[in-house]
Amino acid sequence: MEYFEMQLTGDPARAKATVQDALEARKFKVRWTDEWAGSAERGNKVANVLAGALAQYFLVEVAIGSIPESTASLVRVSRGSRGYMGGAIGVSRTNKNMRTLFDELQATFSAAGVLQSATAAPK
Repeated sequence: MEYFEMQLTGDPARAKATVQDALEARKFKVRWTDEWAGSAERGNKVANVLAGALAQYFLVEVAIGSIPESTASLVRVSRGSRGYMGGAIGVSRTNKNMRTLFDELQATFSAAGVLQSATAAPK
């Protein structure tokens, strides 16, 4: 999948904190480039280049916005890395990681009672 979107109850500031906590709990390092957009990465890019599929690297882009005339926020998580440095195995792992992240965040936000909807965009 190229990206997924989740509609969460609450204002964008709350959604941002919720998403950051959820990503950091999954060992992502989150960096905000501005107030509502940033990236989250897990693994080591250099090790991935040197060791290929033996060392994983996964990068996603995160954008948060408000939904007009609503009390909800929209969170969009897009694929930031393709896995090409790890060859076919790396690409496969990146695809699997994206699907797993979608499933995990969906379950986390649902359990917290803040998930209103979730959609995934195919590749």
